[in-house]
Amino acid sequence: MSGMSTATILSLGLSAAGTAVGFAGQLQQQQTKQQAVAATAAQAVYQSQVARQNEEVMKRRADEALRQGRAAEENSRRLTNQRIGAQTARLAAQGTDLEGSPADILGDTAAAGEVDSLALRAKAAREAYDYQVAAVGYGNTGVLETTRALNTADSSPYLGAGASLLSGASMLADKWRNFELNNGRAL
Repeated sequence: MSGMSTATILSLGLSAAGTAVGFAGQLQQQQTKQQAVAATAAQAVYQSQVARQNEEVMKRRADEALRQGRAAEENSRRLTNQRIGAQTARLAAQGTDLEGSPADILGDTAAAGEVDSLALRAKAAREAYDYQVAAVGYGNTGVLETTRALNTADSSPYLGAGASLLSGASMLADKWRNFELNNGRAL
């Protein structure tokens, strides 16, 4: 090393120090990014959990809407049967023969009651369907947020620091090579 000038030694030393400082800075920056990435991933996991809970709530509401619809339909049919029974009793009390027009009246009452019952069933089915669609939407959001959390967690925050170190080492090696070539020493 006696052939090296002080300026050359100083230049190589400063290049090595610059590379070390650059690497340390990049490492610090990447650690800060890693903390941000971790926070983003944690938020995505939380959002996924919320979406999945909402999905379950919507499924329960759909089931409850169908249950209430069945109960309303049964109640409607029961009330229709009571109306028919009351009409039959009034007609019989009047001494009316239950053939012909009176039978038509009872049939019309039964048909109207069935229409009401089916309307209640259809209303409950629509309500349940709306809840089921919402549940699917929440389920998809849960999958999306889980995927986002996994993708965020998989990204490597230290690529920049590694690139900085390699770049600095390459420049230092290039300076060393130039020094060797300028001083008549081949590698």
